[in-house]
Amino acid sequence: MRVRGAGGVMLAARVHGGRAGSAPGLLLHHGLASSQRIWDLMLPRLTRTFRVVTYDARGHGRSGKPSSGYGFATVVDDARAVIRATELRRPVVAGHSWGAMAALDLAAHHPTSVLGAVLVDGGIGRLRESMDWHTAKEQLAPPHLAGMDVDEFRRMIRTFLVDSVEVTSRIEEIVLSVMHVGRDGRIRPRLSRANHLRILRAIWLQDPDELLRRLSVPALAVLAHGAGDPGWDARKRRAARRAAASGAPVRVSWITGIHDLPLQRPDALSARIERFLDEAVP
Repeated sequence: MRVRGAGGVMLAARVHGGRAGSAPGLLLHHGLASSQRIWDLMLPRLTRTFRVVTYDARGHGRSGKPSSGYGFATVVDDARAVIRATELRRPVVAGHSWGAMAALDLAAHHPTSVLGAVLVDGGIGRLRESMDWHTAKEQLAPPHLAGMDVDEFRRMIRTFLVDSVEVTSRIEEIVLSVMHVGRDGRIRPRLSRANHLRILRAIWLQDPDELLRRLSVPALAVLAHGAGDPGWDARKRRAARRAAASGAPVRVSWITGIHDLPLQRPDALSARIERFLDEAVP
C-alpha cells in the first residue's frame, strides 16, 4: 500500500499477517541505505505472533525521495503516519541501525504511540564520541556504485557476505532491492548520495543518551558482537553500560554476529523480539 507521510511524501508499505486488532502490532524500520526487504527472512516467524508492517523510509526503496525531511522529527512523523494508515494500535516498533535510532526517538517523544521499542544494533552510543563530522562524512559516505553492471554487483555481494552469510538467491534479491536496475543492466542506488549524507548528519547529531533518559516505555537493545571491528564492539559495550546506568527501562541483549543481524541471524533475532513482547510489554 501507499501511505502519505510528513509533508505529503508517499511511502511504500507492506502489511503482513492478520486483520487489524487480531494480533499484536509490530512496525519494522530498516537502516540507512537499506530497504524494508531486509526483514523478509524474519517475516515467516514474526507473523505467527504479530501483525507486521514494514515500509521503505523516505528516500529509500520505492518510497518518495524529497531533498529534505531527513531529520529524526520528520522521519518519526513518517513512522506515525504508517502506524495510523495501517491501523496498528500502539505497536512495538523495531528498528535496525539508523532505524533503531528512529525507533528510540519515536518511543522517547511519542510514548502513547508505541508499547515498546527494539533497537537492533543501533540506538545506543553517540557517533560524535568516536569521530568528528568531517571524519564521519569521509568514512561513512556511500561507495560510488552508480553505473556498475548488475552482475558485477551480485559478485560483490557474495564477496562481501561470504564469510558470514550464505548468499542464496533470496539474499541477493534482498540486497539488490536497494538498487534500481536500468534496461542496460546498470545499477543506481535508490538512496541518493545527497540524501544519504543528510541522514548521516542527523545520525551524527543525535544524542541517544538523552533520548534514553526521556524513555518511559520498555526497550530492548539487541547488539551484535564478536564478528566485526573490536573497536566498535568496545564502544558498544561502553554505551551499553551507560544505558544500564541511566535508569531507563532498557535491557541489553547480545548476539554473536555481524551488523546485519536480520540477514545473518533472523531466527535468533525474531526470538528476542517475541520474548521481549512476552516479558516486558504489558
